[in-house]
Amino acid sequence: MSDEAFIKQILWSTPELWEVLVLIRRLALKQGYLAAGSIRNTVWQVLSQQPVSLTSDVDVVFFDPARPASDDLVLSQQLTTWAPQYQWQVKNEVYMAHYNFSDVPEFTSVADAIGHFVETPTCIGARLTDETQIELLAPYGLDDLMTFNCRPVPFYQQDERHLAIYRQRMQQKQWQQRWPNLSISDC
Repeated sequence: MSDEAFIKQILWSTPELWEVLVLIRRLALKQGYLAAGSIRNTVWQVLSQQPVSLTSDVDVVFFDPARPASDDLVLSQQLTTWAPQYQWQVKNEVYMAHYNFSDVPEFTSVADAIGHFVETPTCIGARLTDETQIELLAPYGLDDLMTFNCRPVPFYQQDERHLAIYRQRMQQKQWQQRWPNLSISDC
């Protein structure tokens, strides 16, 4: 089974993730995806033979220049109404390019934004393209996710100022305590 098929199988067979994907599709967001930790953590739980549960915020990303940034809260409230058991984090990536640095170009798409998440195994998104078909978005591929390899994306490798953000995040997350097989490197 390919890595892509394996991850799709996890998404199909994890009731919480399937429910989240259905709700995201129901919002009909432009370039709307479930992204980041919800997928990464679940894949690592499965690979580590740990119980599967959503242990972090449920990250919903989309890219819609026609929507104001204030709509993130409206959408989060809608999702909370539908499924209050999750901690929703909704972000229109149109407004997120300057989250860590003010001197970077604007994102051009949700794929561009996901490609700027700090570390490679977090750079993943999934959405339903219809009632049963899952589309994955993985700008750096799936190898790092599947092999417990954590490294900064190229944007965060460019100098010490950028690497500091990555290193601080790795220190804060302490993922190796939960996933001892995880390899963390600066490149």
